[in-house]
Amino acid sequence: MADQSSDTVEANASATVTDTNQNLKGRKMSWAKLRRVDSLNMEAGKVSFTSNHTGHSQASWGRTLSLAFQCLGVIYGDVGTSPLYVYSSTFTDGIKDNQDLLGVLSLIIYTLLLSPLIKYSFIVLRANDNGNGGTFALYSLISRHANMRLVPNNQPEDKELSNYRLNTPSSQLQRAEKIKNKLSKSMPAKIMLVLVTILGCSMVIGDGILTPSISVLSAVGGIKNKVDSLDQNAVVGISIAILVILFSAQRFGSDRVGYTFAPIIIVWFAFIGGIGFYNLFKHDITVLRAFNPKYIIDYFKRNGSKGWKSLGGVVMCITGTEAMFADIGHFNVLAVQLSFTSVVLPALLSTYIGQAAYLSKNPKDVADTFYASIPGKYFNSNHIL
Repeated sequence: MADQSSDTVEANASATVTDTNQNLKGRKMSWAKLRRVDSLNMEAGKVSFTSNHTGHSQASWGRTLSLAFQCLGVIYGDVGTSPLYVYSSTFTDGIKDNQDLLGVLSLIIYTLLLSPLIKYSFIVLRANDNGNGGTFALYSLISRHANMRLVPNNQPEDKELSNYRLNTPSSQLQRAEKIKNKLSKSMPAKIMLVLVTILGCSMVIGDGILTPSISVLSAVGGIKNKVDSLDQNAVVGISIAILVILFSAQRFGSDRVGYTFAPIIIVWFAFIGGIGFYNLFKHDITVLRAFNPKYIIDYFKRNGSKGWKSLGGVVMCITGTEAMFADIGHFNVLAVQLSFTSVVLPALLSTYIGQAAYLSKNPKDVADTFYASIPGKYFNSNHIL
């Protein structure tokens, strides 16, 4: 009996050691898969809760193209109407030198390529919070991964789980870990992050209120130049009526708004892009030299501080592009990228280059560039009335 009991104890001990070795082996394999070095929570965090907005493969191409179509009616209304006033806002004192026109055109081209195309389309859109974009989405990501919440939402028991630390594989990760630890312990940094988030959100709200007003007023004001019966009071009244309709329509949701306005926006981009090509080949095809960034350097050398001040007008060519990230929760990354690169960007580049070609021959029309550059047979009082 004693021998049998001893054999049983030895067998149980051997089984326990075997189970322990297997568990340790399993943990080593699990540790090898860890991408982050915070705690055991990271291992549990490998479960994916990513929404359908972020995964390209999760959405069919038909659905993606449908979302890209709706994007045009929701996201690009502001940036699409910026050609109405960019040149007039930049050359407030008129065009003194055609070389300045090339410099401004070069600034516009590279602003469009660097900010909405490279920055937003290929970088910022990837920094979404499970498919949601905007200022508070970025705040959520930073506060979660850097532990910079002002209001803690972790339970005290969670801290007991994080009693070990793995060695980081590189000096770059070690440096990032040190920075993250300092930020997580700094109350001023947490307060500043909240204030910056609120400021960014306020600026987006202000842009959403002011930009449509400027765009609609500029559009109706241009019609006044061809219709003598319209005075300034009528322009203001028509603009207010249009704005009330536009803002009232938003309550129907992005799906209906997108399908309703997308055809209008597509027609708009088709016309301004086509007119741009027409002006380019009719007036001055040599403005394509503006793709050389050397004209930007020469522009600032000639104009000094005045050239820097004119950037306030140039930057209006990308007004509203922040909606590409803020509205991503309604669409997906690939849909926004497709709509911008295939429709919006080519049309905008065409219209700005065409306007520059027109202004190179007619510099005195800079105050009313958009309407003056439209061929007369397509834009006159008979057609409007």
